[in-house]
Amino acid sequence: MFRTSKYFKLRALFSLTMLAVLSFCSNISIIHAHSTSQDSKNLEIYQDIGGNFTLLSSNNQNISLNDFQGKVVLLFFGFTACPDTCPITLSKLQQVMAKLDPHKPVQQLFITVDPKRDNPEQLKSFLSTFNFNIIGLTGTEEEILHVAELYGSAYMKNPTINSETSYLMIHTGYVYLIDKQGQVREIYPQDTEEIQIIEGIRQLLADI
Repeated sequence: MFRTSKYFKLRALFSLTMLAVLSFCSNISIIHAHSTSQDSKNLEIYQDIGGNFTLLSSNNQNISLNDFQGKVVLLFFGFTACPDTCPITLSKLQQVMAKLDPHKPVQQLFITVDPKRDNPEQLKSFLSTFNFNIIGLTGTEEEILHVAELYGSAYMKNPTINSETSYLMIHTGYVYLIDKQGQVREIYPQDTEEIQIIEGIRQLLADI
């Protein structure tokens, strides 16, 4: 069963070839009408997307989005065995963070869509390659699905790989920009330029 929310739609039919499986996530688009404005200079609030949640962190502690009130948050859904989308996006965010003042309150959160394999230790090991500032989050399948639905994220197990240990996940590759009150202010597709993300963060930081 494809796990998705009403905020996303598919642009192309799913193919059983690996090429289509790996490209599928980049072809999912968000329905932008849920934002009160699409002017990137005016980062309006996405009224129907987002909300507080509590998950188990890569530091083996339960944390909530509300714990980061007063900070700008970059939120991304992925999994540690991801061969392309996740490493590419995390590397981009690493570059984004490198161009920001390190003393500014910006927190990165990575929520796994593969909680069966991504325990706190696995998340911590994987994410340490990219940035010390990023926190991995996991939980039960039900908890992850609930958070994904809150944020209009979609994911599914790749049906072309019949393995309990080496399967892949198909998932949306959006980065969510969240303000100091915990509200989604922008949703960046995978092909978003670094400068656009940096400008969005700086706009929210200017209000802190």
